Amino acid sequence: MSTLSSVRAMARTETASLSPGRIAALVAGTIVVGVEALMNRAELYRSRRQLAELDDRLLRDIGVDRARARFEATKGFWS
Repeated sequence: MSTLSSVRAMARTETASLSPGRIAALVAGTIVVGVEALMNRAELYRSRRQLAELDDRLLRDIGVDRARARFEATKGFWS
């Protein structure tokens, strides 16, 4: 089970009370999900920059033309 689904399962429990332990678990889970999202975005950003540095032969090998590589490389961090 992923961290996000664990957080969602905890949020849906039948007990309506918010104990300090439950609040701490929800906050920690939310932080973990946020950090994972940032790490994924950073990796995607690095990959796009590396794609822009490939020569035409390597781009042809992976089926991407120079214009598409340039387009991908110019996307922002959150795109």
